[in-house]
Formats: sequence, structure tokens, C-alpha cells
Amino acid sequence: MKEHWNEIRKFLKFGITGVMNTAVDFVVYTVLVSLLGLGLYVSQVISYCCGMLNSYVINRKWTFDTKNGFFSLELVKFVVLNLAMMLLGMGIIYLCVEQLGLHKLLGKLISTVLVMVINFAVSNFWVFRGKREDASQQD
Repeated sequence: MKEHWNEIRKFLKFGITGVMNTAVDFVVYTVLVSLLGLGLYVSQVISYCCGMLNSYVINRKWTFDTKNGFFSLELVKFVVLNLAMMLLGMGIIYLCVEQLGLHKLLGKLISTVLVMVINFAVSNFWVFRGKREDASQQD
């Protein structure tokens, strides 16, 4: 039972971190597009990378309590996973909106939920699988 609570707690932390990442992404994007006049797609790539960096920094210590160094195989796995999740999310939005005719916001919502669940599972069992403190073993 305690192990299930630990997984739920990690998932909640992952979700909270996701909200923060979205805020970082949105603020950087807004500054780049509105104040600096950069192009939409360049701004999107830069802002997404800023959100992704925020995600890595917070998730590796707070959510998954990893003991690996910052620059490690873990970072490579994290970047690969997040780029794959970005593509998957875009594919889900395309499927929902262009193929199924759903509203753009509903497509984005479905994409966000599916990608978050998959991202958490892969982060938990592959990216941050290495050296970490497991709360269930600390008792």
C-alpha cells in the first residue's frame, strides 16, 4: 500500500512540475514574441527548451530524488523522451483535430493528458531509474 502512495505522490509532484514548466514556457514565449519580436516557431523552440530545462532540474531532485550528476546519461534520456513526447503530442492533436474533427482545445487537452501519463511512466521507469532514494526503502 505504501508503495502505491509513493507512486501517487511522485505523479502529483510530476503534475505540479508540469504546471510550472507550462508557465515557464508561456512566459518565455510571450516575451520572445511580444517584446523581442522573434518569430513564432523560433520562440516556440526556445520556450519549449526553457520549460524542458525547468522540468529536468525540478523532476530529477524533487519528484524522482535521483543521485546522478546533472550531466549524465539521465539527461540524454530526458531530452530524448521529451522530444519524443513533443512529437507524440503534436501527432495526437493532429489526429484529434484534423482526423476526428474535435475542437482544437479539446484536442490539446486530450494530448496533454495522454502525454503526461506516458511521460511520467517512462520518466519513472527509464529516465530516472538510476541512483535515487526510494522513499519506501527509507523506513
